[in-house]
Amino acid sequence: MPRRPLCLLPLVLLLGGCSLFGDRAVSTAEPVAVPPAAASAPLPAAEAPRRAAVPALDPQPPLRFRCGERTVTLRHFGELATLEAGGRTYTLHPVRTASGAKMVSVDDERTSIWVKGDAALLELAGVAQPECRLVGERPLFRAVGNEPGWRLDVRADGLSLLLDGGDTHVFAPSPLVVDGGGVRSYEAVSAGGPLTAVVFDRYCEDSMSGMPHPQSVEVRWQDRVLKGCGGDPAALLQGGAWEVVEIEGRAVADPARATLDFAPEGRLAGIAACNRYFGSYTLSGEGLRLSPLGATKMACEAGAMDEERRFMAAAGRITGFAVAADGRLLLRDGAKVLMRARRP
Repeated sequence: MPRRPLCLLPLVLLLGGCSLFGDRAVSTAEPVAVPPAAASAPLPAAEAPRRAAVPALDPQPPLRFRCGERTVTLRHFGELATLEAGGRTYTLHPVRTASGAKMVSVDDERTSIWVKGDAALLELAGVAQPECRLVGERPLFRAVGNEPGWRLDVRADGLSLLLDGGDTHVFAPSPLVVDGGGVRSYEAVSAGGPLTAVVFDRYCEDSMSGMPHPQSVEVRWQDRVLKGCGGDPAALLQGGAWEVVEIEGRAVADPARATLDFAPEGRLAGIAACNRYFGSYTLSGEGLRLSPLGATKMACEAGAMDEERRFMAAAGRITGFAVAADGRLLLRDGAKVLMRARRP
């Protein structure tokens, strides 16, 4: 009986992927079982390297993308992947690209998906689909850094690390979490080796955007050490009302009557020296913005009305914020400080 060539082994692994990814992660250090007959068969010189080159199976969970009205699912199995789209399943292989990760159907080169971070470009039988966006739950914790750009998401199913501006994706399931003394660490193993992240309760400003974060983060993978910032910037603003002590260099007469209360879900309210106001705030990669503020129409004495006008004018020009070493909130327009505020 003719022996089956070992080059079929990756395909067997691909087709058996569902059984391999059960409740536990597959250890990439475990040897691949080879039938005794096949193990003893001599290999041609051209085939010999293939036995050692069987790709490690990455335990990365499925990725789901929303492309207009269509949802597609991408599953990785070592070097290969499957794409579920339009009621069909395609087997994909990687192709070289200048950026991101592009995979093309083994049966129809007109079908491909090109993933760049959270976005993807999809073609089905040569027809370009609407731009795709990654569908997923909000991460439990996120850290970011630069030079080159990277992002770490701590998710319920593991650690997801994007490197090199999204060109490299590392996933490590079931991290060990150690918490104490103002430091939290996450330790897990990816197909490419150990992945660890240490989170310090220490104020951090992004080196490119200047966006403040409540934590500093250090990530290690292979021979790379990545330093950046983590946590939700909104956590620095929220937690009760701030009292404004200074507006454009001038002290506020009564800080208890010039307040800013940044609430969850982007809601903003407070007192502007005389009237109560309400509105919203937005945090993005570009900084902090306040919406036009609505207010009551009560009349006050002239000094309070003048201070209110200065408060409203400054609020409309805010583009960012920082927290000073003494804990005071600095609301800025570029590098210029428009307001200084304190906790009561």
